[in-house]
Amino acid sequence: MPIKEKLKLYLHLNWAIIGAMLALSVAGVFAIYSASYRGDDQPMPTFYIWQMRWIAIGIVVFLVMIWIDYEVLARWSWLIFAAVLGLLILVLIVGKISYGARSWFGFGGRGIQPAELAKLAVALMISFFLSRQSRDVEKLSTMIKCFAIIIVPILLVLAQPDLGSAAVLVPMTLTMMFVAGVRVRYFVMLFAIGIALAPIAWLGLHDYQKERLLVFIDPDRDPLRRGWNLHQSLIAVGSGGWDGKGWLEGTQNVLGYLPKTVAPNDFIFSVIAEEKGFLGCLVVLALYGVILFEGVRIAGNAKDKLGMILAAGLTAMLFTHIFQNIGMTIGLMPITGLPLPLLSYGGSFMLLVMATLGLLQNVYIRRKQY
Repeated sequence: MPIKEKLKLYLHLNWAIIGAMLALSVAGVFAIYSASYRGDDQPMPTFYIWQMRWIAIGIVVFLVMIWIDYEVLARWSWLIFAAVLGLLILVLIVGKISYGARSWFGFGGRGIQPAELAKLAVALMISFFLSRQSRDVEKLSTMIKCFAIIIVPILLVLAQPDLGSAAVLVPMTLTMMFVAGVRVRYFVMLFAIGIALAPIAWLGLHDYQKERLLVFIDPDRDPLRRGWNLHQSLIAVGSGGWDGKGWLEGTQNVLGYLPKTVAPNDFIFSVIAEEKGFLGCLVVLALYGVILFEGVRIAGNAKDKLGMILAAGLTAMLFTHIFQNIGMTIGLMPITGLPLPLLSYGGSFMLLVMATLGLLQNVYIRRKQY
């Protein structure tokens, strides 16, 4: 396609997604500033400055992902997938250890997490594979092959260990298989197998992961240690009331009860809930609702099976992050460390989300030829 024609594609973007994306990104910078604030007499971390830089880089990634036809990306998905597997192996050897996990490549005090790249690589690989199945897509063998594809990245991410990122790959893949036409009875069978294997999976968890699950079941089990973050999060969310305490006025946050090591990323929703209250939370949920609704609509209106499966998988990935993160801050889900799209601090994840939204736009603008 000529360059002039490709540039015209940018005239047909989904502006609802762009509006929600920009609004959440700006809100995230203010929330991260607040989550880092500990009073006028304390030095201010530069998290919010770095977040603005990552947003700027992310917008470039967003535009690039729109430019390259998703069919081209899918055709090269095997190479992208192989490269990401290589990075996942390499990070286990030379990666930077942070909070007990060897999951980062460090660069001048910052880092990149290849586990985030794995989510995008798996989405491209699985959607390409399923789109190439025709009569065989309904068979059990299709489900087996899909899990054969994702088992390696899952095991490599678990080895870091990063249970949250590994877990995201499963619902995303299941969604793509369902949309592609894999029979429902196979999902029921898979669920039954999962229940049967749960005791074995429990034995494979690290001690701190077991503690997180036990604290989720019984929040009062260890309120001053393992359950501290959850308790402080619940207090922050509950104390926000109808319209919140005001920006930089959240006591759980500013006084440090909600630790600054987790407030800007894993528990950013708690900071927003305390400062902006129920109304602020509704606005955040509404903006996420716009993105998810448009993602589903894009999948339904895609020009081909590949676009439909890819858009569905990417939307499922975003939903999993949103549901899990907000769920864990209010005690409805166990703490896994999954960040909140566009709001949580973090470069790798910001780039992943921007690339994901760019791919959704990619499918959207190519739903018909201009």
